[in-house]
Amino acid sequence: MKKLILTFGLLGLCLAQGAYACDEMCKKEAAEKKLGTEFPKYLTWKYCDGISGEFMTSTMKSLQSYTESHLDTTRKRGMRNTKNFLEQRKDWLTECDNYIAATGKGRVFKDDKTTNGIFDAIDGVTSELDSLMKGVTYATQGTLAAPGSADDTHVAQTKFYTLFTLVDNHKNMLLLKGHMITSR
Repeated sequence: MKKLILTFGLLGLCLAQGAYACDEMCKKEAAEKKLGTEFPKYLTWKYCDGISGEFMTSTMKSLQSYTESHLDTTRKRGMRNTKNFLEQRKDWLTECDNYIAATGKGRVFKDDKTTNGIFDAIDGVTSELDSLMKGVTYATQGTLAAPGSADDTHVAQTKFYTLFTLVDNHKNMLLLKGHMITSR
């Protein structure tokens, strides 16, 4: 008799927890109802973790390789491709950020300060690449730099470095907290 009561008690407890718990799907439906919109079916917390993880790993490696070897104002196509690449990644991250925030899980890079900082750094890099493609040159010690010189890309390199530093600091913080960061 005690086993029967214990079994029904545990069963009731499990059912009660399921009835009151709100999982991701429940939060997604509540957010859709509240916002009057429908999120794409592919948007999940796991998908968004993958997008942010890919950004912090393979995207950063690709951008670092670009800035070290190929950032040159005479290579307009490379700058345009890199700018478009970054804008696409920001679109994906923004979509995930909006979803994660709407479902009450926080932000795509865990907090407001980090997420806003990384998004601002991306905007700074894309804006600078756009300026360089339009022919902006920078003066060095009272003279204009020769077109295509390293001085013209110094500002862009600085903005890339800011982005790399913000992402690296965030990635290190996640690793210190025991979160695994991997690329797909």
